[in-house]
Amino acid sequence: MYKVEGYEFETKEQADMARNEIDTIRYIRSNSRMDDPDVVLALYNKLVLKEIFVTPVGFDFLHRLQEYLYTIPYIKREDVLPIPVYRPEPVKAKDKREEKEIVKRAEKRQEEKRKVVEKHRKKDEKDYRKLFHISTFAAVVFGIVVIFMFVITGISKDNVTIMNYENEIIDKYEKWEQELTEREQALKEREEALTEQEGQE
Repeated sequence: MYKVEGYEFETKEQADMARNEIDTIRYIRSNSRMDDPDVVLALYNKLVLKEIFVTPVGFDFLHRLQEYLYTIPYIKREDVLPIPVYRPEPVKAKDKREEKEIVKRAEKRQEEKRKVVEKHRKKDEKDYRKLFHISTFAAVVFGIVVIFMFVITGISKDNVTIMNYENEIIDKYEKWEQELTEREQALKEREEALTEQEGQE
């Protein structure tokens, strides 16, 4: 008997598989964002579909991930795939009928898995389509708003608006200043002319 992580295995090959799974689990934990439920869900479903784990050590890890995902309120239970448990090593049949039954069960499992993968692929595709439509709509609305702003700016060049308010005030101030300067100049000229007249008399 070979002991690995509290489990006892009959053969060295099984124990080696369990040790390899321990290394895989360590790698996953250190290289994945295990605090993000969406990442955990995607990772979990991938591990289940690809049948990465075949020993109790791996199944225990999968079960812990599954229990964690069940605690997340926005994740639906049907999105969390069940853990397939069957004997991973080839089973020797006693007769032809039993062998056909084993092959039939394996084919059925593969077909179920194919359906699950297809369902998830279609769901992801649908989600991406929805996001594409929303982003396209937002881009069109944004473009219309920008064009509308340019039109308003073009129409209201002669009118005082929030956009040309500052320029309009500066222009008026400069005009008043110029008028004031001209009046002051005219007054100075009159004064000089009066002073000249008084000097001549």
